Amino acid sequence: MKKLASTVALLTISGNLLMAGGSISPIEPEITVPVQDVVMLNDDIKYEGFYVGGALSHMRMNENVAADSYAFTLLAGYYFNQYFGLEARYTRSIGGMDVTPPTASGTVDSMENYGLYVKPMYSITTGLALYGLAGYGKSSYDKIGASYSESGFQWGLGAKYELSNGVGLFVDYIQMYSGSGYDGITGVDVQFDGMNVGATYTF
Repeated sequence: MKKLASTVALLTISGNLLMAGGSISPIEPEITVPVQDVVMLNDDIKYEGFYVGGALSHMRMNENVAADSYAFTLLAGYYFNQYFGLEARYTRSIGGMDVTPPTASGTVDSMENYGLYVKPMYSITTGLALYGLAGYGKSSYDKIGASYSESGFQWGLGAKYELSNGVGLFVDYIQMYSGSGYDGITGVDVQFDGMNVGATYTF
């Protein structure tokens, strides 16, 4: 009888252990995935679209005399992407002309230039780019009541920085003419160029 009781007790304990073990869930290993930083582009910077701008310029013309003057530049263009654009410009002298030597006869009264250029660009970092200008333009100046002008190839180099919301800053140099035979003037080499510092707005 004691042997039967011992057997029943042993079976009861074993059953309880089995039931307890059945409620234990396996522990899954926890896997940690490293989080990498993502570089976000500035969506406020505009690389495409129409743009307009203006600049404070300095024009210089070297003929028989050297004449230079402050000027204003108006421009408009279109960015096809961040690497290529098309641009039109108009520049005209303002105020008095500085002539070298000061006693030279035949004072230059005014200078102007307009042209159409292709504008290849090379991005340095976000918003900052170097660019070139190459195209066709016409420069002119007035001297002693007469006007002289010459059309031909023009080129330039510059840098621009695009701020947020379409605003940009730029500085560049443009050579408008270099050579002899300016408007039929013989025996004289003429250099016509300008420096510009300005701002643009891209729509």
